[in-house]
Amino acid sequence: MGSLASRKEAGPTKRAFALLTALCLMICLGACQAANSDDAPPQSDSVAPSSASAGTLPPTVPSGPAPQINLITGAALGEGLAEGDRPVAVLVNNTQNTMPQRGLSGADALFEMVAEGGITRLMALYADKDTVPQTGPVRSARDQHLQFAMPMNSIIVHIGTSIYAENLLNHYHYATVNGMYLGSTSFWFDEGRQNAGYGESHCWFTDAGLIAAGMEKNQIPATGASQSLFDFVPYDNAPVLPEEGDAADIAFRFSDVAPVTLSYDASSSRYLKNAFDAPQIDESTGMQLAFDNVLLLFAEIKLKNPDDPNNRVTDFTLTGGTGYYCYGGKYRAIRWSKGNPEDALHILDESGAVLPVNVGRSYVAIVGSEWAGSLTFNGVNPAGTAEPVGDGADSSGPLPQDSTAG
Repeated sequence: MGSLASRKEAGPTKRAFALLTALCLMICLGACQAANSDDAPPQSDSVAPSSASAGTLPPTVPSGPAPQINLITGAALGEGLAEGDRPVAVLVNNTQNTMPQRGLSGADALFEMVAEGGITRLMALYADKDTVPQTGPVRSARDQHLQFAMPMNSIIVHIGTSIYAENLLNHYHYATVNGMYLGSTSFWFDEGRQNAGYGESHCWFTDAGLIAAGMEKNQIPATGASQSLFDFVPYDNAPVLPEEGDAADIAFRFSDVAPVTLSYDASSSRYLKNAFDAPQIDESTGMQLAFDNVLLLFAEIKLKNPDDPNNRVTDFTLTGGTGYYCYGGKYRAIRWSKGNPEDALHILDESGAVLPVNVGRSYVAIVGSEWAGSLTFNGVNPAGTAEPVGDGADSSGPLPQDSTAG
């Protein structure tokens, strides 16, 4: 494994080196981008004009003062965090041949959603931009992920976008740390990882210092209005245990090729995550990904262009739906609401009243409604049907080794 501290300086040719590295970044991503036009490097003539660019003012993201808590975990503001500090959202690859990833055990929350072809992409959230560990492999942004990052005024870190994500960012005049333009200013290429057999596009990482350099380059402010990820139980209150049923073991599917299991570890009072029939490990720490809160949110998911066999980009309806909230080895049914891209996520009880989420690290899975039947708690579907779907369950085809998306 390489070290950020060992990056070579180029003296007077440092700027040329940075430009060359950025060009290499674009080339190494070219194969996957060529397979999906939605991941092509954004060009000024390839992005449809948004209503914002047509002369109207963009919507405000977000409005109102920042809450005086850790925006992602609901905890009291810790050392180094101040009211108004913007969190960071990093898009991370999640295919089997890119594992193990780095930096995810240090994330305050982790979102997982289908990208295309049934595979998923992760979005890691960090409340403190100054302590983001080396994280990656960093990949391209999708509009569904952005709609959960933007309401918190997150500093979004990615390498490329789908055309739909680019349009969304343009519509809101939302500046990001994008490796397709910033290259080695904000991203580091791990040659040792490449030499170990990983594809070039699976070797790009970032960290707090590199993100700060990109923010300075793009004049992205470090503070601003914001809102919290959830409505939280006050951090000085006792946590509230769901009481509908036992959920020591959780299993579900995003698709035929993307099963997930989580097991409650009573010794740490956290859920441990598995992927591809094995513990999901952070390479930097050797730790299995662990979470206090697990939220499974069902949404309508379809293809943006179902008549185009070459376009597998997914379209999420994120106005609201049903789901489940798990904490402390227990679960309860919930509803959720969101609305527009700039609107915050709200977790609700079945009557529609706000349901505060307990303080802690959270794993949030946005799952297609058609896969709700795959969910089991302790081997039993919440509807009462036994239907185990662990990571070892049979699938309709081989697990994907790489995404055609960037």
